[in-house]
Amino acid sequence: MKNINSLRVFKRNENEPNPEGEFVLYWMQINRRLHYNFALEYAVAWANKLGKPLLVFEALSCDYPWRTARTHWFIMQGMAEHQEIAEKEGFNYYSFLEEEAGEYPALFRELAAKSCLVVTDEYPIFIMRKRNESIPQTLDVPYYSIDSNGIIPMKMTDKAPYSAYIFRKTMQKQFRHCFEHPPKENPLADLQNRDMVQLGESVTQKYPDAKTAGRFSKEWLAGIDVDQSVKPLAIEGTRKAGLERTTQFLEFDLKAYDEERNDPDTEGTSRLSPWLHFGKISEHELVDHALRRQPRDWSRDTLKPQNGKRDGFFGGETGIEAWLDELITWREVGFHFAHHTPNYDQFESLPDWAQETLTEHEADPRPVVYTYEQLANAETEDDIWNAAQRQLVREGRIHNYLRMLWGKKVLQWTPDARTALDYLIRLNNIYAIDGRDPNSYSGIFWIFGRFDRAWGPERKIFGKVRYMTSDSTRKKVKIKEYLKKYARF
Repeated sequence: MKNINSLRVFKRNENEPNPEGEFVLYWMQINRRLHYNFALEYAVAWANKLGKPLLVFEALSCDYPWRTARTHWFIMQGMAEHQEIAEKEGFNYYSFLEEEAGEYPALFRELAAKSCLVVTDEYPIFIMRKRNESIPQTLDVPYYSIDSNGIIPMKMTDKAPYSAYIFRKTMQKQFRHCFEHPPKENPLADLQNRDMVQLGESVTQKYPDAKTAGRFSKEWLAGIDVDQSVKPLAIEGTRKAGLERTTQFLEFDLKAYDEERNDPDTEGTSRLSPWLHFGKISEHELVDHALRRQPRDWSRDTLKPQNGKRDGFFGGETGIEAWLDELITWREVGFHFAHHTPNYDQFESLPDWAQETLTEHEADPRPVVYTYEQLANAETEDDIWNAAQRQLVREGRIHNYLRMLWGKKVLQWTPDARTALDYLIRLNNIYAIDGRDPNSYSGIFWIFGRFDRAWGPERKIFGKVRYMTSDSTRKKVKIKEYLKKYARF
């Protein structure tokens, strides 16, 4: 375990390993991958140290906030892929799809009781954060959560970064050291004890694995208590699909990213966030692939901190530098902020100046006020906003540039900032396949001033918060074909 960066390890209780345990349990919660995974690597190291087999446990609750058929199916596809890999490569993997609330936590407790210790994924928000804070105190074995989220470990920052500029300064100072200590490509290759784990009928009959129970199907999904109106997407939730999209982006869109990412008609964005959110692909491998496409004379020796400035740190191709800043700085600032901010999803987590100005303008008359249902159904007077909402409902995403306008208009069309926050979080977390993510909370709260500064002139409703309009958007980006494409559901 000496190769594991200690900053990534969160020891959640003070229990000693159970020498009578049958296996080391790796509970795969959010970084749902078998490659480039620090948590899986840590679990393998413990299994080798104790001379025990390893059990990889992956499950899906039917009782989580904002659950939809869309999210469920995406996760299920990845679980089915893991099932096939486990059968082919011969390691212990147990998949479980919950049919009734309470089955999943009961199964976990039974597996934990049989284990020497538990290793799982560290994640700073949503149900994973709550589980990792509460469950360890109920167990008799050690519980470790491992940060495999990004390049810069969340423990490396001492407090929540106030802005992307501040976090970028840390990133530039620490990037090379962190990047040169990557996760192993295939940690399971190091596993020494490959004995098969026998859970016994008391477990397997009460909680049958997903394949045996015939649950990897849309027919099974149709009978589960999730929002069935939010349909599965055409994209697949497998690592294979994520890698295919990665190759397509790197080969055809990466070098032009800086010039084309903001134009909805061009669609020059990576569109990798679904697989990043569910951990199907690792940020480490994406950064490595991108840097390998730098000019031949580029070297890591050229990496010099730029005092937080975006341009100049990575150098080389401008498209590569722009994308890496989005992937590392803007993605990871959300993880670090949430790690240090338990109320990351509350109005009170905004900067003081933003809270003050929005509260001061709370009574300002709105040009129009829409209900949540009208917004969800794209029933507004603004054709750009309606198109963005239809894309969200249809494809589970909004073009990156239009997402900013989408949020700003909701602030303008709701009675107050707290209502706007509630609506945006609900719309995003229900429809976006990459919702319920630190990065998506960064995007939503940026609308209200997080990671931004006070702007002038002071305006009605917005106060000192940055202002955006549909008219200015039409002038800045190419949007004609986008409006045609999303003119209707």
